Amino acid sequence: MISSQELYDKVDKLRRERGLTQNKLSDMAGISHGTLNSWKSRGTMPKLEVIEGLCDALQISPVYLLYGHDFENLTDEELELLNLWKGINQGKRKAILYLIRAIVEQ
Repeated sequence: MISSQELYDKVDKLRRERGLTQNKLSDMAGISHGTLNSWKSRGTMPKLEVIEGLCDALQISPVYLLYGHDFENLTDEELELLNLWKGINQGKRKAILYLIRAIVEQ
């Protein structure tokens, strides 16, 4: 999981890429102007409502913000793999991950 500092840095980077000031982002996200700075200075994770507001304002999904993946744009093959993964027990998952890592490293 992403740390509060990493999350803040990612939001700040996305904010700058979109040409938004902190105040404008706060307004668009429906949060107080001090929320972003207090979140950074305290090192605490923001509430889900804050994350959702920021994602709406930045036009990204919460999953993308927190994990760096956009699950809305997965291919059919990727979705099939994820669905199959759900039916595999933990021991077999470890073996599959080991095999995939070995293939990727070749």
